[in-house]
Amino acid sequence: MKITTGNQVVRFKRSSIALAMGGALLSGFSLQASAADATSAEKVERIEVTGSRIKRADIEGASPVTSIGRLAIESSGVQNIGELLQTVAQADLSGLTQLTNNTNGNDGSQTISLRNLGDNRTLVLVDGRRFLALGGGQVDISQIPIAIVERVDILADGASAVYGTDAIAGVVNIITKDGFEGVSLDASIGANFEGDGEYKQAGLSIGTIKGDTSLFLNISKSEEKEIGAGDREISKYPVAYVPQRFGSAFGLYGIFGTSDGLVSLDPTKEGSGDRTADDFEPFGTKHRYNFAPTNYLKTPSDRFNVFAKVNHEFDDSLSAFIDFTYNQRKSVTQIAAVPLTAGFSGPQWEIPYSKDNIYNPFGEDLTSFGFRTLPIGPRTSIQDYDTYFITGGLEGDFEIADRILLWDISMSRGDSSRSVKGENYVNLQNLRNAVGPSFMADGVAQCGTAENTIAGCVPLNLFNGETGFTDEMANYIGYELNDQVNTGATNFAANISGEIFELPAGWVGFAAGIEKRTNTFSDSPDALIAAGLSSSNFREPTNGKQTAEEAYFEFAVPVLSDLPGIQQLDISLAGRVSDFENSGFVGVDPVTSKFDNESFKLGFTWRIYDDLMLRGNYSDTFRAPSVNNLFAGGGEGFPSTQDPCNTTQFSLQSADTQSRCLADNVPNGGSIQPTGQLRSLNGGNPTLEPEEGNTKTFGFVYNPSWLDGFDMTVDYYRIELQEALSSISAAGMLNRCYVQGEDEFCGFIERREDGRIATVRTSQFNLAQLQVEGYDFNANYRFDTHEMGSFAFRLNGSYTDKYRSAGSEESINDADNQVAAIDSDILRWRGTFNTTWTYDDLSVTWGMRYTSDITESCSIPDSFVDDGLATRELCNQRDHTSEDNPNGLNRIGSVIYHDLSASYTLPWQASVRLGMRNVFQKEPPIALNPFANSFYSVHDIPGGTWFLNYKQDF
Repeated sequence: MKITTGNQVVRFKRSSIALAMGGALLSGFSLQASAADATSAEKVERIEVTGSRIKRADIEGASPVTSIGRLAIESSGVQNIGELLQTVAQADLSGLTQLTNNTNGNDGSQTISLRNLGDNRTLVLVDGRRFLALGGGQVDISQIPIAIVERVDILADGASAVYGTDAIAGVVNIITKDGFEGVSLDASIGANFEGDGEYKQAGLSIGTIKGDTSLFLNISKSEEKEIGAGDREISKYPVAYVPQRFGSAFGLYGIFGTSDGLVSLDPTKEGSGDRTADDFEPFGTKHRYNFAPTNYLKTPSDRFNVFAKVNHEFDDSLSAFIDFTYNQRKSVTQIAAVPLTAGFSGPQWEIPYSKDNIYNPFGEDLTSFGFRTLPIGPRTSIQDYDTYFITGGLEGDFEIADRILLWDISMSRGDSSRSVKGENYVNLQNLRNAVGPSFMADGVAQCGTAENTIAGCVPLNLFNGETGFTDEMANYIGYELNDQVNTGATNFAANISGEIFELPAGWVGFAAGIEKRTNTFSDSPDALIAAGLSSSNFREPTNGKQTAEEAYFEFAVPVLSDLPGIQQLDISLAGRVSDFENSGFVGVDPVTSKFDNESFKLGFTWRIYDDLMLRGNYSDTFRAPSVNNLFAGGGEGFPSTQDPCNTTQFSLQSADTQSRCLADNVPNGGSIQPTGQLRSLNGGNPTLEPEEGNTKTFGFVYNPSWLDGFDMTVDYYRIELQEALSSISAAGMLNRCYVQGEDEFCGFIERREDGRIATVRTSQFNLAQLQVEGYDFNANYRFDTHEMGSFAFRLNGSYTDKYRSAGSEESINDADNQVAAIDSDILRWRGTFNTTWTYDDLSVTWGMRYTSDITESCSIPDSFVDDGLATRELCNQRDHTSEDNPNGLNRIGSVIYHDLSASYTLPWQASVRLGMRNVFQKEPPIALNPFANSFYSVHDIPGGTWFLNYKQDF
């Protein structure tokens, strides 16, 4: 392919994308190359830089982009893209909690969130194009093997006008290898210093260029072993270093609601034999169950990947390409055994323990009882993922009015299938049978009565502790569940770009294009889950589809040049129009919806002189609600909520509220509410509209001519988001409908014929407001000493100055909420600093990772707890209370991790790399809020890791 620069025709190949950051010569090239510069012009290739669709020669655009190159990736010793992006200063805690130490049933996927705005507000691209997303709109980056990655670009700016929906916090663009020739074998091993969490990876890369056709193929296999929470002191208990106190009430000694109150088996009486009521004592701390050690700190997984790229050039003006990705992943999650919670949870757990059960020693029906089903085993979910994604297209150029314009057209198709096998769950119908009446027949325990025996049933004994719970009992009430989730995507894109005319300050560049995308999602839960007969939470089967049609334009306009104080001033303009059509189900009812959006972006670059350039952007941002947001099947819950129309509340309401209740088939005087809980289904909302907002950035790029090898950038950002999605509880839904009279919420409330509430559907609505403000900074310095080799220093940092969230525009504007005062999972400072020394064939990198302190809300009312050895302080800022944080705050200290790696190039076309992460085995600071971990995912699992890599080229 060829393009023109000024009057000069220059060759351009698709492989040049991989060279985007390869040489500093690109950044200083003028847009106006004369015929006399033909020799140097032949070296220039125009590339598409992340943040713009216009292919250009200069890589310093108006948008702030941080790039992580192949050398930095290899030096880091990370095992996957998720771990790599966890070190990026702009990344936050929320997106990567699935990576390692979130043990509450995650599926082993990895996502990325920037600016504390969530992984569904960060757009992930692969080679500048959209990749297959999950049902929630986020991309599982574990599907991209790290062996094929050439570099990763992080655009920390809103880019909805350029890329479309989801690009609110920024864009992560994963650039894959290209132009590779030869054969390369790559193998790595590693483990935690404690000897667990082993990692193995092997990959084969083959690249060839035959005439006008190039091929790149990578096949890789990796295996990661688990790390158990019980294998680290900090995570052995629900609250670090505090045994028993915060364990579950549903343990191995049972908890039984008798006429004398809640009682448990005296631990000294556990064993075989008949029990009497005298063997039980009032429930206390010693009866609690420590559920933490069973969980995983690190999710084990096996991955197999195939990645292929084929490019064929028909002639100088036309080429074709095909990219193919296949990923097979098996991951296993594990949490503690099912707790039986009869009478303590929702209606599906209204399972009385019959007084006529042969094991019941109390002589009365027990309407509430609990027990930990350890004899059945821990809840284990085995996820099998199969994903493929294929993209094919054509690209070329054509001449019009003496100008060469570039074009490309592509089509993508991808599907992901997730099969989940859940082991050691409980069949609630069988549980009901097993705790019902029973009798002895010929020395064998039978369920039911002599007149109505339940065939195959085994009566359940929960009164002898773990000893009385036999394998036969476990086999009867335990079962294996099976879920199936499928997502699909079809993408079409056509683009055109080039330089269309010349102004006194340079050539005007433009890009335009159209896109059509269709995303599908379906969820088929296990039959017992869908019937409400499983210990796993009920949820509805569902499916949905979203189709987007979009068109965009972009201009890069040189305004002034070669003036005092204005070496070059350019402005950039972009706009996009989007139309979305959605179809799916809410429960069993089919629904459809439509919405549209228009977004624009204005940016500038002002090079004052050779060394200094200013840049800034103002952009509209938007995020269309995902298929999941719109049509997710309702998941069952039973919140403690009062119906304002029930018999106790009706007379207390205003006349308007009473009239609204009566209009909804409620009897005069109110409807009966048998318990203090109502059934809710939390699912999708097909009436959602796009989230909308704007992003402002301003900064500078400094490349001092007096200090060769040094450059730095500093950028300010401010993101404002209106109509952000926010959940409303069942109580909030009832209040908005009947008390406040907001009719749009009444459709989410279903009542029976007698006026009682059947179900309150809770969901998300466009109600919230968000503001995020802060600074990013990068600095690089490289110099050669000749005798002692070369040194390179790299600093990447981010500072969050403000983070504000509220349910309405008025409250967010009136609030003076600083980061530390409102959210727990927000870091003010985050950064990395790397030093690399290269001497001949030896390269050594020392890296430091810094996370500032974190302030979390105190979820525990007690200030101090005696763990049996010492008195521990749980919350250190009790006086910092508010309506949202009545128990005060807990400040978690800052952390600096040190990493070290060394590589050596061997004479036989090979290299070896050895390294360590968290060299000094820094322990993570203790936290209260992460589920069963006692530390946040931004911190390393205790113990540090080592890795060894060998690469052989042929």
